[in-house]
Amino acid sequence: MEISEKNISLFPEIIAVSGPLECKINKNMMKMNLSKSICLSFMAWIVGWSVAAQSLEEGKKLYKEGKFDQAVTIFEKQIKKTPKQAALNQWYGASLFETGRYEEAEPYLRFAASKRIPEAYKYLARLCFVLYQFDEGLENYDLYIKTLKKNQEAIDALQPEIEKMKMGKRFLSRVEEVQIIDSLIVDKKNFFTHFKMSPESGKIFDYGTFFGTSDAPEGATVYQTQRGDKIVYTDVREGNGFDICSRTRLSDDSWSEPSVMRGQLNTSANEKYPFLLSDGVTLYFASDGEESLGGYDIFVTRYDLNNDAYLAPENVGMPFNSVFNDYMMAIDEMNNVGWFVSDRYQPEGQLIIYLFIPNAEKVVYRGEDQDMARSLAQIRSIRQTWKPDVSYDELINRIMNMPQEEKATPKGDFEFVINDNTVYIRLDDFKNQEARSLYEKAQAAWKKQKNMEQSVETLRRRYETEKDKRESLSKDILAQEEQLKTLYGEAERYEIQARNAEIQTLNGK
Repeated sequence: MEISEKNISLFPEIIAVSGPLECKINKNMMKMNLSKSICLSFMAWIVGWSVAAQSLEEGKKLYKEGKFDQAVTIFEKQIKKTPKQAALNQWYGASLFETGRYEEAEPYLRFAASKRIPEAYKYLARLCFVLYQFDEGLENYDLYIKTLKKNQEAIDALQPEIEKMKMGKRFLSRVEEVQIIDSLIVDKKNFFTHFKMSPESGKIFDYGTFFGTSDAPEGATVYQTQRGDKIVYTDVREGNGFDICSRTRLSDDSWSEPSVMRGQLNTSANEKYPFLLSDGVTLYFASDGEESLGGYDIFVTRYDLNNDAYLAPENVGMPFNSVFNDYMMAIDEMNNVGWFVSDRYQPEGQLIIYLFIPNAEKVVYRGEDQDMARSLAQIRSIRQTWKPDVSYDELINRIMNMPQEEKATPKGDFEFVINDNTVYIRLDDFKNQEARSLYEKAQAAWKKQKNMEQSVETLRRRYETEKDKRESLSKDILAQEEQLKTLYGEAERYEIQARNAEIQTLNGK
C-alpha cells in the first residue's frame, strides 16, 4: 500500500521519523515520563504518610483506652521511623511500663522527661518506684506536680503514690540481711503444697479443700495447728472484705462457730494468708491496707493475753516485702527455716517461693552502698545473701526430702536436739546444769499442757455423745482453750533457753 501525504495523519503511529524531529519527540516523551514518575512518588509518599498517621492515631487511641499491650506494638514500629519524637517516646515508654517491661521502658521515659513531657515525669516516678530508686522518684513527682500548676484534684490523687514512695525509702534504709538459701518458681494455684514443713509446724490448706466447698473465696487459705484442735483462716465478711477468723475443734467432725480474731488485726482492707507459730501467740498474715508497700505485704502481730486481743501489726519490711505482692510467711521452728512467696518480676499466674533462715534478732544492713541495699531488698541474687564459706546444700536437701511422718524416738528417755550433730536422750547427757534445769522445766510445762489438752479432748468426746449438754460443754471447752493459750509457748521457751545454754558450754564459752 502506498502511503500518500494526505493520509499520513491517519496513521501517525507508523510513521518513521528521523533527524531533528526524532530528537524533539524523544525529549518530550522523557519530560512526560519524569513528570509521571514524580507524581507517582509523591502519591506513594502521601499514602505512606497517611497510613503512618493512621497507625499512630490508632496507637494513641489504644493507649488512652488502656490497651497497652496492643498500643506498644504500634509504637514500637513508629519509633524506629522517628526515634527523636518526644511524645512518641513517652507513649512507647509508658506502654512498656504498663506491660511490665520495666528495663526496656527506662531509656524512652528518660528521653521524654529530658524533653519536658509532663506525663513522662509521672511514669518515670512510677518506674523509679519499681526499681527502688525512691529519691529520684520523689524528684520526678515534684516535677510532675509543677506541670499540674493549680489542679489540686490531680495533685491530691497523686498523694497515695507519693506516700508509698516515702514508705519505700524508709524500708530501704532498714533492709534486713537475711540468708535466703533457695527459691522456686511455681504456679500460683496451690503454691503452698511446695512448703516442706515438719509435722510440728502444722498444715496449710486451701479453703475449698478444708471445708469441702467449691464456693471458696479467691486466695483463701486455712492453717491448722499441729494438734489439729484449732484453725485460723481467711473468710469474707460482708462490707469488710477478707478477714482472719478462727475456730476451735469441739469433736472429730464438729467445730465451734467462726470467731473474728479480735484486736487491731482485721481492718477495712483485706487480711489473708494466716500462719500461727507453735507458741499460739505469734501470727503472720498478709494485708493490702495503707501500711502495705506493694499490693499485699507480710505483717506480724502477737496475742495479748491480758486484753484477749491482738496487738497492732508490724510490717516485716524488706526484703520480705516488695513493691509487688508478698504473702504466706510460714516458719518451721523445728528446722529453723522459713517460707514466703512473692509475685515480684513474675509473669501472670506464677509466683516465686523463697526459703530462708530466720534471724533470732533483726539484722539491718548498715552499709552505705545504695545499690547493694537495693539488691538485697529486691533479692536480685540469693547467693549474695549467703554467709562466706557456708554450704547450705545439706540443709536444703534435708528440707526438700523431709519425711512427713514423725521420726521414731531413739532408745532413751527422750529426744532433745542440741544441734545438727548432737541429740540428747538422757538428763545425764547435759554438760551445763542450768541447761539441764531449764529442760526439766520444759518437760514439766509439756506435761501440764498435755494434761490440759487431754481434759479438753475428754470434753470434746462428751460433746459428741451428750447432745443435751452441748451448750454447757461448749462453754467449758472454750474456757479451757483460753487457759491453754496461757500454756502454749512456755515449754518451747524453756527448751530454747536450755539449748542455747548447752551450746555455749559445748563451744567453751
